[in-house]
Amino acid sequence: MAPWSRRGISYLVRARAFDRLTSLAGGVVISTRDPRLLGQVIADLEGAAEQVPPGQARWRMRTNLADALRQGGRPDAALPFYEQAAEEAETAEDWSDMGVICQNWASGLGDVGRLDDAKATYRRSAEAQRRAGSPRVNVLLSEFEALRVDVMQGEAERALPEIESRLQEVRGWWRRHREGETVPEAPDAVALGRALTGGLDIAKDANQALERWEACLGLLTELEEAERALGEGEHEMARTRFNRYGPLLRLGRLDEAQEVLESCLEIFRAVGDLSMEAKSLSALSDLWNEREDREQAVGLGRQALAARNRLSDLVGRSISHGNLANYLDRLGEAEEAARHRLVAIVYDLVMGHRQFLATDLRNLAILMRNATASGKRYELPRLAELVARPEFEALRRTLAERNVGVEALQAEIDRLVAGLG
Repeated sequence: MAPWSRRGISYLVRARAFDRLTSLAGGVVISTRDPRLLGQVIADLEGAAEQVPPGQARWRMRTNLADALRQGGRPDAALPFYEQAAEEAETAEDWSDMGVICQNWASGLGDVGRLDDAKATYRRSAEAQRRAGSPRVNVLLSEFEALRVDVMQGEAERALPEIESRLQEVRGWWRRHREGETVPEAPDAVALGRALTGGLDIAKDANQALERWEACLGLLTELEEAERALGEGEHEMARTRFNRYGPLLRLGRLDEAQEVLESCLEIFRAVGDLSMEAKSLSALSDLWNEREDREQAVGLGRQALAARNRLSDLVGRSISHGNLANYLDRLGEAEEAARHRLVAIVYDLVMGHRQFLATDLRNLAILMRNATASGKRYELPRLAELVARPEFEALRRTLAERNVGVEALQAEIDRLVAGLG
């Protein structure tokens, strides 16, 4: 046997090092959302991605880099790396890896609102899994997510029969698995559990979009039972139980909705889940508004906003400010309501969230017309005055972090408001 050349040994050592880095990085990405740790992983992978030779190690490294960017809140930056990795895996006809890459890539596309592309990429993932000869459950995981996008795009009625037919398959496999049978279509218990809980969740979303509230409650009960069988803890099950409040509210079962929210809130506070604490407080404020107790609604809305101001969730902050504006208007606190309405508009402009912004502007147009009909004039406060107020420190900090100028933003707000006249 010919001796290894120095170049050959160097290549082998580097290849093994890249494999170790890819494996280590993948583990870190899956297990953490710590921005500092993810930042280090991203820096290491960016430095190595162009050095590794073409092949499986490179496309897996690019996938891990994309996953880290997504996990670190930079989905736009992740997309080119997913695309490169998918192209390389497809060229090599590694359909198994192709299926995984496309699944993650589709999630990233959904993160940035490219829903048509996300749906097409979930379908590519399903087709790749089929070509890889993967178990049927792996194909369904991607098909379910494509159907979730259909629901998000207002196609719930068309998608629901397809969701239900696939869910029936999964229910059958789950029943056989629970009875101790081998299930060739779903040999991995973890994937089967994900398919069952994911399918139930998507079916719930579709029924919710169609305002089939009793069906939603039945699916949520089934989902909790599945989570219990899978050994989920009280915290995760509370996250599922929380979703009962919407259907209960729509059915007028306010006492039950309140009981659900207050029990969930206690669990979220106990484990330090600030995001779900904020959502629970916001939901409770909605419930008290439904009961026409505006003061309770405002008090809980302020608590929800205080929690959201400690998070980086700008969507949640916008929702809280918008809700507070509505509750305060009904209490006759028009001046404070206008301040919160302006903050909601600013957050939506900063995020580029056109759907929320359109809703804010519609509500503002109604208020302006009503004021004019009463011989008055409805005016928003000036942004410079607003950000100087201590209660809006979170907004001031956000604008500074994103390098958004107050004067330029005010000019855009003035232009939008003028268009409503």
